[in-house]
Amino acid sequence: MDSLLKIPPSTPIIRPSIQTPGPYQETCNDKYVVKYNFADLDPEEATEELKTLLTDLEEAGLQTEVRAGYDETLLIFVKAPRELLGNTVYKSRVKDWLYGVVHDHPGGTKNTVVDAHYESEDILSVYHLVHWSKEHGGAGIHPGIGQWKNVEAIFPLHNQRANQKLLSHLSKRFFLTAEDLDKIRDIWGSKIAFYFAFLQTYLVFLIFPAVTGVVAWLALPKYSLVYAITTCVWCTVFVEYWKLREVDLSIRWRVRNVAQVKTNRPQFTWERVVTDCAGRKHYFFPKWKQVVRQLLQFPFFGIATAALGLLIVSVFAIEVLISESYEGPYKFYLEYLPTVLLAVALPYITSSLEGVASALTQYENHRTEDNHERALAQKVFVLNIVTNYLPILLTAFVYVPFGDDVVPWLEVLIGKVLGKVLGQQQFAKRPFQADGDRLRNEVIALVVTGQISGFFEENVVPFVRHRFSGWWREMRRLRHSRDGRGADLMSLFDDDPDEAAFLTRVRDQSMLRDYDVQEDIAEIVLQSGYLALFSPVWPLIPLGFLVNNWIELRSDFLKISIEHKRPHPVRTDGIGPWVYSLNMLSWLGSISTAAIVHMFSTSGWGPARWASLPITIFVGEHVFLLFRTLLCFLLNQLGSPQIREERSRLYATRLQRLEELEANKRNGLGLTAAERERRRSMRATGGDKLFTRQVEEGVSAAVGVDLIRRFKEAAESKKKK
Repeated sequence: MDSLLKIPPSTPIIRPSIQTPGPYQETCNDKYVVKYNFADLDPEEATEELKTLLTDLEEAGLQTEVRAGYDETLLIFVKAPRELLGNTVYKSRVKDWLYGVVHDHPGGTKNTVVDAHYESEDILSVYHLVHWSKEHGGAGIHPGIGQWKNVEAIFPLHNQRANQKLLSHLSKRFFLTAEDLDKIRDIWGSKIAFYFAFLQTYLVFLIFPAVTGVVAWLALPKYSLVYAITTCVWCTVFVEYWKLREVDLSIRWRVRNVAQVKTNRPQFTWERVVTDCAGRKHYFFPKWKQVVRQLLQFPFFGIATAALGLLIVSVFAIEVLISESYEGPYKFYLEYLPTVLLAVALPYITSSLEGVASALTQYENHRTEDNHERALAQKVFVLNIVTNYLPILLTAFVYVPFGDDVVPWLEVLIGKVLGKVLGQQQFAKRPFQADGDRLRNEVIALVVTGQISGFFEENVVPFVRHRFSGWWREMRRLRHSRDGRGADLMSLFDDDPDEAAFLTRVRDQSMLRDYDVQEDIAEIVLQSGYLALFSPVWPLIPLGFLVNNWIELRSDFLKISIEHKRPHPVRTDGIGPWVYSLNMLSWLGSISTAAIVHMFSTSGWGPARWASLPITIFVGEHVFLLFRTLLCFLLNQLGSPQIREERSRLYATRLQRLEELEANKRNGLGLTAAERERRRSMRATGGDKLFTRQVEEGVSAAVGVDLIRRFKEAAESKKKK
C-alpha cells in the first residue's frame, strides 16, 4: 500500500464525475467496476497507466470515479450517462433486427434514447461500452490481456435488494414457472437463466424415474429389463423436449440466433480483413489452419486418457485386491476407501487437465466467445467421461466377467507392495469368486461421494475461503495498526460516512471469484450421464439426484449472489454445446444399458452369453434411434406456444406490410393524375424506348391527329389526280 501513497495526488486520477453516494446505493443498472492492481508497478508507471485507463473510459462517453480497494488495488467506478446508455440499448436492438435476431424494427433514429425492458439489458450495454473495442464504440478494456494485464477484473454490482427478494420468492416454490425464469433473466441475463431453466426442466423430469426407480428397487428383480427400457425412453424424451424448450425460451427472451451479433474475442488474431457488399468487415483466419490446430487435441486426449486410465486402474486393482483377498482389520472401511479417495481427487485432477484443454482451445484461435466455449466444452466433456465413467465400465466389463483371470495376477503384483505395509498374513490365499454386487457398490460409492464432495466444493469451501480471507485482512490491519503502519493504511479507506457501507460491499465483491456457468451445466450433464448409462445397476440413483437438484436449484442462486462476482449478462440462445453431449449420452446409454442388462440380469458367463451380446447391443441401439426419430417428428409437429406465436406474429407482420403496399398502390403514393397516368403507361409498355419517349413527351394524341390529317390530304390529292 505504500506505493499508492507515493502517487502524486493529481486531479486526473481522482475524477469526481459521479455524484455519491446516492447513485451507488440506489441503482446498479448503469454502473461497472474496474479493478486495477498496481502491486508490481512503480508509482510513475502506475500513474501513467491509470491515466490511460481513465482516458479510454471517458473517450467512450463514460464517467469515472476512483476509490481505494483492498491490498494494492484501485476500484474505478464507471457510470454510463442516461443519454449514452439509452442510445446504446437502442442501437443494440437495431443490430438485433439487422441480423435477424428479432423481426420487428424498434423504430426511431440513430440518436433515439430508450429505456431498457429489464435491468440486465442496461448492464449488458454498459458491459459493451467498457469491454468492446474502440472500433465498436467501447473503451476496449480486456482484463489481463495486452496493455490491460494489470486490470484484474471488470464486473457489475450485485443488486442485493433484487437478489434477496427473488431468493425469498424462490425458497417458497417447489418448481419454478416461466415468470420466475424471466425474473432471473432480468437480473443476470439469458445465459444464466438458461442454466436455471435447464436445471428446472431436468428436476421436473426426474420425478418419473425417481418413482419408477423406487418401484423397481422394491418389486422388480435386479437389472430389470422393464426399468432399463423405461429409463432409456425417459432419457430420450427429456433430451428432445429440452431442445424444444430451448427454442421456446430463446423466442420468449428474444435471443434466438443471437450468436450472429457476437463480436470478435480480444484474443482472436486474423490474417486479413474482407469487406462484403454491405460494407461489413469480416476478420478472416484460414479454416484449414484452425482444423490443423484442433488436431492437437487427439494426442492430448490419448495421453490424458492413458494417464487417467492408469490411475483409475491402479485404484481399482487395489480395491479389488483388498475386497477379495484382504482379511485384516478395518476391511469394511478399506474396501471402498480407494474409490472414495479417487472420487474426491478426480475434480482436482480434472481441473488440471481442463487447464491444458483451455490452453489448447486458446491456441485454436476461435473468433467468438461462443465458438471458444463450444470447443472447450467438447474437451471437458470427453475428460469427464474418462474420469467419471471409466471405473464403472471397468467393473462391469472387466472385473466381473474376467475376474478369474485378472485378480490372481493382481494378487501377486500388488500383494507384494501392500503386504509390506499391512503384513503378508493379512492376505488370504483362497480361490477367487467375482462379487456380482460389486458393480452396484461401485456406482453407489462414486455417485454418492461425487454428489457430497461436489456440494462441499461448490458451496461450503468457497464460503469458508471468503470468510477466512476477510478475517485474515482484518487481522493484518490490526497487526499493522499496532506497529505504526495502520494509520497510513486506514487513511486510504477514509470513506465518506454515507459511502462507507456501500464501498465495503464493493471491496468484498471485488475479492470474489468469477462465476462460470459452464461448470454447473457440465455437472448436470455428467449427472444425467450416470442415469442414462447405469440406471439399471441401482434404481435409486434418480431419487438421490432429485433431492440433490432441488437443493442445488436454490443453493446455486445463493451461491451466485454471495460467493461470486455478479456475472456479465451475456446473451445466448441455449446451453450451447451441452445439447450435443446430452444427445451422445442418451445414445451411449442405449448401448450401455442393453449390455448391462444382458450380462447381469441372469447368472452365468457362458460362450452363448458373449456371442449374443453384440446382437443385443445392435437391437437396443437401433430401437433407440428409431424411437428418437419418431419422437422428434411428433414434437416438431406439436411445436410449442412460443413457436406458434412467432409464426403467427411473422404472418401478421407480412400481412400488414402487404396491406400497406396495396394501400400505397391504391392511393398512388400521393402522385398527381398525370404522373399516375404516365407510370401506368410505363408499366404497360414494359420499358420500350419508343413508347417511353412518346409517353414522356405527351405527344401520342398529337401524332395520331397529324397522321390522320396527312392520310386524308394524301387521299384527296390522289382523287384529284
